[in-house]
Amino acid sequence: MQRPAAPRTARRSRGEGAIYETADGRVRGSLTLPHPDGTRAVRRYVSGRTRADVVRALDDLRREAASRLRSGETTGAYLARWIVTIKPELRASTHREYARHVARYWSPLASIRLTQLTPAHVERTMGTLIEGGLSAQTVQHARSTLRRALHDALRDGLVDQNVAALARPPRLERRAMRALSSSDVNWLITTTAKDPFGPLYAFAIGTGLRLGEILGLAWSDIDLEARVLTVRRSLSRAHEGGYELAETRTSRGRRTVMLPRIALEALRRQGDRRATPRQAAGAASHEGSRLVFPDDEGRPLSPDVVSRAFREAADRIGLETVRLHDLRHTAATLMLAAGVPLNAVSEALGHASLAITASVYAHVTPDVRREAADAIDRALR
Repeated sequence: MQRPAAPRTARRSRGEGAIYETADGRVRGSLTLPHPDGTRAVRRYVSGRTRADVVRALDDLRREAASRLRSGETTGAYLARWIVTIKPELRASTHREYARHVARYWSPLASIRLTQLTPAHVERTMGTLIEGGLSAQTVQHARSTLRRALHDALRDGLVDQNVAALARPPRLERRAMRALSSSDVNWLITTTAKDPFGPLYAFAIGTGLRLGEILGLAWSDIDLEARVLTVRRSLSRAHEGGYELAETRTSRGRRTVMLPRIALEALRRQGDRRATPRQAAGAASHEGSRLVFPDDEGRPLSPDVVSRAFREAADRIGLETVRLHDLRHTAATLMLAAGVPLNAVSEALGHASLAITASVYAHVTPDVRREAADAIDRALR
């Protein structure tokens, strides 16, 4: 006797529900919807003779649920529900930042009905935040969180427009970026040679990696013979607190970086330092010992510890205005000044797009374009 065919499920986009065929030939559909009180989700089911019947029934359910929520849900209630719903889709550090923005910055909007929220409400709140001492950059990040939340509300039919997207963003004054000169680089490497994190500073200048990427780097990610490394993961905040190693967020973040001599020398020094008896003991006790830059016990280093140590070192050697992140800017500036194409620099840095690289290093690229023009002149002489 032939076994009945298993029900077939047709996948739809997130939020559109599931449609499947039962063994008796009927078509069923299911959809997860928010309960009217906003405290939980409920699963609703429909059935029909054809797929088109079920699609229409699911759409009716979704419109009915949206209409109930539109009737009186406040912005605060929606944001509280949204931050819970979106958690599985985000990295822990990103979710923590979104939750902080919702709780700390957008609470003045909590009592306003979601359907009555306007761009003016958002703009006034941003202005109050800036007057209260927040930087325009921080307020811009908070606006991005609200913009994403209201994008989902627009998609679900809860609002007719994304008022955060329509609100005028705060004017940003780009913070002055400091890139070390060649003499400053040599001075930094020489004077911090015996510091616990001296090799890390040199490695950051040689590669342009982000601090989280450096702290998540394992020896298995490095091919010393080929002089390349592969960025696969980064150290980031965990949902339950502390830090965890997580895969890079984007395909641009997962990249191969060529290693210059300064980075190879830094790795050699770090390898020698890890070979001391104390480090060897830690390496035998922790799986994290496979990391290139762990703590003395072989565990992942805290980024705050490294940043604080760098500030103290920079103050000690007369580079008071230099931040640890400026070492990444230094790597990019040195590459661009040497004539490395902008797209190659963007790829090495792991920027999401070439436009970001061009914007951040606009002060360098005119010199590079002049060198390109001079090269044409030399070729035609």
